[in-house]
Amino acid sequence: MQRIQRLGHTQAHDEVSRVVLKALSYVAPTLQQGEYVRKPLESYLSQLFDALLKPGLDGLNDVISGMRKAHIGNAVIVDRYVPTLADRLGDAWAEDTLDFAAVTIATARLQALVKRLELAWEAPEGAVGDIRPACLVGVPLGVQHTLGSTILVSQLRQKGVYVQFSLELCCDSLREEMRRQSFAAVMLSVSSKDHLDLARSLVACSHAESRSTPVIIGGAVLEDVADILEYTGADFATSDVGEAMTFAGMATTQIPIAGVGFASGVIRR
Repeated sequence: MQRIQRLGHTQAHDEVSRVVLKALSYVAPTLQQGEYVRKPLESYLSQLFDALLKPGLDGLNDVISGMRKAHIGNAVIVDRYVPTLADRLGDAWAEDTLDFAAVTIATARLQALVKRLELAWEAPEGAVGDIRPACLVGVPLGVQHTLGSTILVSQLRQKGVYVQFSLELCCDSLREEMRRQSFAAVMLSVSSKDHLDLARSLVACSHAESRSTPVIIGGAVLEDVADILEYTGADFATSDVGEAMTFAGMATTQIPIAGVGFASGVIRR
């Protein structure tokens, strides 16, 4: 299988995403949805960010309720708002405006929010006669940053893909999953260079089980490692869920979603 790396495209895509989202936050008009006014993107982002840092869930639930009244669907929140919020939490930690505990708690709340919103479109898994494309999404053993992989799983399920989500993935568990079921692709979410050796082992294990199943690597590691395909032996590297699905030959049967905005599709954390 031809190996392709789209790192340059991914970095440019990420930068365009940030620029467009920032621009929209200033120029997006306030929209009238029935009797409820939809606020600019930045307003909701700020409210969500503040709510994530407050104790309890009342504030977060109130913001989500307001977004739903403005016809901003769950999938839009997961696709477009959550990655930006994750970036802002990371930036706040890097800039020392939030401590580790605050960022950890807020990230956990954000991940729980994704799980809760995902229930609205998640189809029953393993149904008899299920002809949806199947994909294994794995987080290598020892990787602690799982928000990005959770967003990826939600995006894939929203597009009609059956997803087997495996945390703490090792070669033994990967072999077991691949012998139990055929997958259109194995997607590994890798957050740092510290886990590249395990990622390389997982790629080798996957190829040993099925050389026709592409292994795709995404995650924050793409920003730090230029030759990740050569090092790991993976078939493709991208931080765009659409590109990953296209490379794996998975047809999209996307569930219609309400709302407007810029969908980054970025697998970051």
